[in-house]
Amino acid sequence: MFRWLILVACVLAALFGLSVGVMNPDPIHASLPGFQIELALGSLLVLALACGVVMGFLACLILFYLPARLRRNRSSSRSENESLTERNA
Repeated sequence: MFRWLILVACVLAALFGLSVGVMNPDPIHASLPGFQIELALGSLLVLALACGVVMGFLACLILFYLPARLRRNRSSSRSENESLTERNA
């Protein structure tokens, strides 16, 4: 079942990229710090969308997932240390 979901997601992503690329074929110059790139507008839009998704994922990972995991590890290590001292007393 999971393979079918991945297959459907890949087909939908390909159709989305194809439709954006076909509707925006005009070439455009993008001057970025360090380099200059010339792509079709549709390709640049899909590239910007992909970069935004990756940056959003990384921000979510850094701001929410990692601090929660560190807190969970600290609290579990504290409880283990307390239980060891109670056993030795």
